Amino acid sequence: MYYTSCINRLFRNVRIGIEPLLCFILPLSTWFFLSTAPHAWDSALLWTLPVWLCIVADYFSPSDCRMPKATGREWLLDARLYLLFSLQILNIALLLDAASSLAWRTLPDFATGSANIVAMRILAGTTSCCSGFAVAHELLHRRAKHLRWMGRILLWSVCYDHFALEHAHGHHRMVGTRADPATARLGESFADFFKRSVLGQWSSAWRMENQRLQHRKGIALLLRHRVLQGVMVELAILMLITLNYGMVALIVFLYQAVVAVRMLEAVNYLQHWGLSRRDTQYSNAWTTDSWFTLHSFIGLSRHADHHAHSAKPCYQLRHSMQGPRLPHGYFVMIMLLRLSNEHYLRLAERELTGLSPHAAFHV
Repeated sequence: MYYTSCINRLFRNVRIGIEPLLCFILPLSTWFFLSTAPHAWDSALLWTLPVWLCIVADYFSPSDCRMPKATGREWLLDARLYLLFSLQILNIALLLDAASSLAWRTLPDFATGSANIVAMRILAGTTSCCSGFAVAHELLHRRAKHLRWMGRILLWSVCYDHFALEHAHGHHRMVGTRADPATARLGESFADFFKRSVLGQWSSAWRMENQRLQHRKGIALLLRHRVLQGVMVELAILMLITLNYGMVALIVFLYQAVVAVRMLEAVNYLQHWGLSRRDTQYSNAWTTDSWFTLHSFIGLSRHADHHAHSAKPCYQLRHSMQGPRLPHGYFVMIMLLRLSNEHYLRLAERELTGLSPHAAFHV
């Protein structure tokens, strides 16, 4: 009994010790891969192993329903945001350099280049969601102006600047209603949601800015229109990439951005699928108690409390005991969406029916 208690205590201490480091697994793996690229075609594909191991770790992840406590290490947890921001920018720069150095002269060159691009797509795209979008989401909700600008810079790395405006002033205000493009409807497939959400969020952000600046005309309108600013910055980035690194680097940059956006929208899909604001007795978001997801996505999985208290730092968010529950964390559930959206729909409908016999969660 004593030895069992010691082992359990040791395991708990080790788990607590590595928690703040889980968010660095993918960005550091991507950095190692890109800083030593290009790789032979077979070893290039092996470099994607950290992504698959994250999925396995998430599948077997223990539950983490602990409520946050003041630890005195809050400054250290905030320091992670600066480091993750730096790693994302560094990885994008290394991605462009690695992509531009690929050779395409011979058939072996073509095989090697293709394998490296596939590995870049998997590693850099996944990292751009976990340490790009997730970190940007956290920074955009902070009060400090420089942190919000850091969040926008991260969004530029995935060509999704309008998210900064639409998420804070659109999604948080309209979640659980038909007016919110980021709320997936009951029975809606991911393919249908993705098209509606991507176009709807951009249109929503554009309309909000037009309404805010409706009394301004000409150059004053152009200079203050935040969505237009984002478009211009992103076009300038694409032009600079093309001029300095070439078309292959541009394609790879856009490729990783598309992967990151699809992962972000998959998380949006999972977080609010089928929930309606009318059902006030339930949570406004699906919950997951996956320990691995919680710390890899820096608290993003505690989304219900985030909607209730959007200004809370990620390490202060509380686990919600209400509402529908995902059977696994985000890594596993995103893979499930890719392999069988129909299977997810059956699981989700069964979960909602169990909570509400009338299944009145449609929006």
